[in-house]
Amino acid sequence: MNKITISISALFLTLGILSGCGEKKEEAPKADAAPAAEQKPAEQAAAPAAEQKPAEQAASAAAATPAAPADSATNPMTAMTDAANSAATAMGDAAKAAGDAATQAADATTQAVGDAAKATGDAATKAVDATTQAVGDTAAKAVEATTQAAGSAPDGEKIYKGLCFSCHDMGIAGAPKLGDKAAWAARIATGMDALYASSLKGKNAMPAKGGNPALSDAEVQAAVDWMVAKSK
Repeated sequence: MNKITISISALFLTLGILSGCGEKKEEAPKADAAPAAEQKPAEQAAAPAAEQKPAEQAASAAAATPAAPADSATNPMTAMTDAANSAATAMGDAAKAAGDAATQAADATTQAVGDAAKATGDAATKAVDATTQAVGDTAAKAVEATTQAAGSAPDGEKIYKGLCFSCHDMGIAGAPKLGDKAAWAARIATGMDALYASSLKGKNAMPAKGGNPALSDAEVQAAVDWMVAKSK
């Protein structure tokens, strides 16, 4: 019985020792927490930062860096847009200027062509007028010359009646009578050139030019033509 009591007492003692050790272990963390609570704010902030890894430090620094203003991100795009607009405006102005220059050049060319055509037409008209005038003048001169020639042509009848009638009216000295077709037929058959030669140079009893050397060849021929016409 005494042994059982001693054993129970030893058991309680052991339990008490174990309980005391547990209480000390639970109080140890409380003793460690007190110095941490006494640390300054700057030391508390530096401690976690020192324990962070490089990647975490970079992330923390990025998070702590103030965000750039929105305009800094949009300014390049705005500048590019403005530059594009300026370039488009410049191209439009250049195209308009080129179009205006081309239009002016075309107008000038058209005007020059029109002026040249008008000048050519005027020159052609003047040339035609000059040609017409020249032809008219030539024709007028030709008509005038013909009229003068006709007017100045010897009158065969007048010459005959002034000289030739003295022999050819009566057939004196073998001269063919005026109007005697039979007498003139053989002579006409020899040709007019032969008759002209006989009258101009003389033949048989007829002297050259009927005896009047003052007569021109044309006057003698005109007289022959008139007698032949009256004797056919």
